[in-house]
Amino acid sequence: MMEDLSQDRVGILRAWLERNSTDHPFAGPDHVARVVALSMEIGASEGADAKVIEAAALLHDIAVPICASNHYETGALLARGVLAEAGYGPQEIEAICHAIEAHSRYGGPEPATIEAKCLFDADAIDYVGAVGLMRGIGRASTRGEYFGDVAQCLSIGRNLADSVRGICHTGKGRALMEERIRNLDAVMAILRGELQ
Repeated sequence: MMEDLSQDRVGILRAWLERNSTDHPFAGPDHVARVVALSMEIGASEGADAKVIEAAALLHDIAVPICASNHYETGALLARGVLAEAGYGPQEIEAICHAIEAHSRYGGPEPATIEAKCLFDADAIDYVGAVGLMRGIGRASTRGEYFGDVAQCLSIGRNLADSVRGICHTGKGRALMEERIRNLDAVMAILRGELQ
């Protein structure tokens, strides 16, 4: 019965996201789906509460379209109402909202729970690798910093890897991050070879 209730609540969160989320280029459904999967994988190896992680990962970027610069704070505030409406209890809401508020490398408190650490790591891991490079090029393009010079992708990739190297909080997160950085290095080596 408790598992059914948990799945119903996640279904409510997913339905809310479907109705209310925008197709933001860097915090859209594809990014959220990858962060949910990574968070759950990390959480399973770290003994974390899967219900907290799943809800936090689903809602971690809900405020990006509203205010990207402090989306972690605004997202935690928005999530409180959504979670209460979905039937989460006060303690669960606190745990989920802490993870949301602490998930960003750009601000917010340090992750104090294993669930918050898992979400932080998952979000950072999605920043690198081949997917991270594509997202990094897109962000640079949007900001007017990339105009199609393919050689510039090498510095974008190097900056991505440098910005997340050594920041993970969990053992599984560190292992996955190292793998993604190796993948990114391999992609950049291929690119360097093709540019010569």
